[in-house]
Amino acid sequence: MLIQFTLQDLMLFLVCALGIVAGLLLIPILWNTKKMVGILRPLVESNQEFIKKAAGTMPGIFENVGQISSNVKETTDKLKVSVPLILQEVEYATNAAKGSIELAGAVMENMGSGINEAVAANKKDTPGFMAYFQVIEEVVQILYRTFSSSK
Repeated sequence: MLIQFTLQDLMLFLVCALGIVAGLLLIPILWNTKKMVGILRPLVESNQEFIKKAAGTMPGIFENVGQISSNVKETTDKLKVSVPLILQEVEYATNAAKGSIELAGAVMENMGSGINEAVAANKKDTPGFMAYFQVIEEVVQILYRTFSSSK
Protein backbone atom coordinates (compact mmCIF):
# COMPACT_ATOMS: atom_id res chain seq x y z
CA MET A 1 0.00 0.00 0.00
CA LEU A 2 1.37 3.33 -1.07
CA ILE A 3 0.31 6.65 0.46
CA GLN A 4 1.04 9.68 -1.65
CA PHE A 5 0.75 13.37 -0.83
CA THR A 6 0.95 16.22 -3.24
CA LEU A 7 3.00 19.25 -2.46
CA GLN A 8 -0.17 21.29 -2.12
CA ASP A 9 -1.57 18.86 0.47
CA LEU A 10 1.68 18.96 2.43
CA MET A 11 1.73 22.77 2.46
CA LEU A 12 -1.92 22.89 3.54
CA PHE A 13 -1.17 20.44 6.35
CA LEU A 14 1.86 22.48 7.56
CA VAL A 15 -0.07 25.78 7.46
CA CYS A 16 -2.98 24.26 9.40
CA ALA A 17 -0.60 22.69 11.96
CA LEU A 18 1.19 26.04 12.38
CA GLY A 19 -2.17 27.79 12.81
CA ILE A 20 -3.27 25.30 15.47
CA VAL A 21 0.03 25.71 17.38
CA ALA A 22 -0.21 29.51 17.19
CA GLY A 23 -3.82 29.39 18.38
CA LEU A 24 -2.87 27.18 21.33
CA LEU A 25 -0.06 29.56 22.26
CA LEU A 26 -2.36 32.60 21.98
CA ILE A 27 -5.02 31.17 24.31
CA PRO A 28 -3.16 32.05 27.59
CA ILE A 29 -2.16 35.45 26.25
CA LEU A 30 -5.76 36.25 25.28
CA TRP A 31 -7.00 34.91 28.62
CA ASN A 32 -4.64 37.24 30.56
CA THR A 33 -5.60 40.16 28.31
CA LYS A 34 -9.30 39.50 29.01
CA LYS A 35 -8.63 39.49 32.78
CA MET A 36 -6.66 42.72 32.53
CA VAL A 37 -9.40 44.45 30.53
CA GLY A 38 -11.92 43.25 33.11
CA ILE A 39 -9.86 44.86 35.87
CA LEU A 40 -9.18 48.10 33.98
CA ARG A 41 -12.73 48.68 32.67
CA PRO A 42 -14.25 49.70 36.05
CA LEU A 43 -11.18 51.79 36.83
CA VAL A 44 -11.47 53.68 33.54
CA GLU A 45 -15.24 54.11 33.94
CA SER A 46 -14.90 55.52 37.46
CA ASN A 47 -12.20 57.98 36.32
CA GLN A 48 -13.82 58.89 33.00
CA GLU A 49 -14.40 62.51 34.07
CA PHE A 50 -10.78 63.00 35.10
CA ILE A 51 -9.52 61.38 31.91
CA LYS A 52 -11.65 63.73 29.79
CA LYS A 53 -10.46 66.70 31.83
CA ALA A 54 -6.80 65.69 31.42
CA ALA A 55 -7.25 65.05 27.71
CA GLY A 56 -8.91 68.47 27.36
CA THR A 57 -5.84 70.23 28.76
CA MET A 58 -3.43 68.45 26.41
CA PRO A 59 -3.72 70.95 23.51
CA GLY A 60 -2.87 73.82 25.88
CA ILE A 61 0.06 71.89 27.28
CA PHE A 62 1.39 71.14 23.80
CA GLU A 63 0.97 74.80 22.86
CA ASN A 64 2.97 75.84 25.95
CA VAL A 65 5.67 73.30 25.13
CA GLY A 66 5.93 74.73 21.62
CA GLN A 67 6.20 78.26 22.99
CA ILE A 68 8.85 77.23 25.52
CA SER A 69 10.91 75.47 22.86
CA SER A 70 10.74 78.53 20.59
CA ASN A 71 11.85 80.73 23.52
CA VAL A 72 14.74 78.37 24.23
CA LYS A 73 15.76 78.51 20.56
CA GLU A 74 15.68 82.33 20.57
CA THR A 75 17.69 82.45 23.80
CA THR A 76 20.34 80.07 22.46
CA ASP A 77 20.56 82.13 19.27
CA LYS A 78 21.20 85.24 21.38
CA LEU A 79 23.75 83.38 23.48
CA LYS A 80 25.64 82.36 20.34
CA VAL A 81 26.43 86.04 19.86
CA SER A 82 26.91 87.20 23.46
CA VAL A 83 28.87 84.31 25.00
CA PRO A 84 31.99 84.79 22.83
CA LEU A 85 31.98 88.52 23.69
CA ILE A 86 31.64 87.74 27.40
CA LEU A 87 34.47 85.23 27.22
CA GLN A 88 36.63 87.78 25.42
CA GLU A 89 35.95 90.36 28.17
CA VAL A 90 36.77 87.77 30.83
CA GLU A 91 40.03 87.03 29.03
CA TYR A 92 40.92 90.75 29.01
CA ALA A 93 40.10 91.02 32.72
CA THR A 94 42.17 87.97 33.63
CA ASN A 95 45.10 89.24 31.59
CA ALA A 96 44.89 92.59 33.36
CA ALA A 97 44.71 90.88 36.74
CA LYS A 98 47.69 88.71 35.81
CA GLY A 99 49.68 91.80 34.88
CA SER A 100 48.74 93.50 38.16
CA ILE A 101 49.76 90.45 40.16
CA GLU A 102 53.10 90.26 38.35
CA LEU A 103 53.67 93.97 38.99
CA ALA A 104 52.80 93.56 42.67
CA GLY A 105 55.21 90.62 42.87
CA ALA A 106 57.98 92.71 41.35
CA VAL A 107 57.26 95.59 43.76
CA MET A 108 57.35 93.23 46.74
CA GLU A 109 60.60 91.72 45.50
CA ASN A 110 62.15 95.18 45.14
CA MET A 111 60.92 96.16 48.58
CA GLY A 112 62.37 92.98 50.08
CA SER A 113 65.75 93.52 48.49
CA GLY A 114 65.77 97.20 49.56
CA ILE A 115 64.93 96.26 53.15
CA ASN A 116 67.61 93.57 53.17
CA GLU A 117 70.20 96.05 51.86
CA ALA A 118 69.19 98.65 54.44
CA VAL A 119 69.41 96.17 57.30
CA ALA A 120 72.78 94.91 56.12
CA ALA A 121 74.19 98.46 55.77
CA ASN A 122 72.90 99.60 59.15
CA LYS A 123 74.23 96.53 60.96
CA LYS A 124 77.74 97.31 59.79
CA ASP A 125 77.67 101.06 60.45
CA THR A 126 75.67 101.36 63.70
CA PRO A 127 76.15 99.14 66.70
CA GLY A 128 73.61 98.66 69.48
CA PHE A 129 70.06 99.78 70.04
CA MET A 130 70.14 102.70 67.55
CA ALA A 131 70.59 100.25 64.68
CA TYR A 132 67.01 99.07 65.11
CA PHE A 133 65.65 102.61 64.84
CA GLN A 134 67.65 103.24 61.69
CA VAL A 135 66.44 99.94 60.17
CA ILE A 136 62.81 100.87 60.92
CA GLU A 137 63.40 104.31 59.42
CA GLU A 138 64.87 102.77 56.24
CA VAL A 139 61.95 100.30 55.93
CA VAL A 140 59.41 103.12 56.29
CA GLN A 141 61.24 105.18 53.67
CA ILE A 142 61.30 102.23 51.25
CA LEU A 143 57.59 101.61 51.79
CA TYR A 144 56.80 105.28 51.31
CA ARG A 145 58.81 105.46 48.06
CA THR A 146 57.26 102.26 46.74
CA PHE A 147 53.65 103.24 47.35
CA SER A 148 54.01 106.90 46.46
CA SER A 149 55.71 106.12 43.14
CA SER A 150 53.10 103.50 42.13
CA LYS A 151 50.26 106.01 42.47
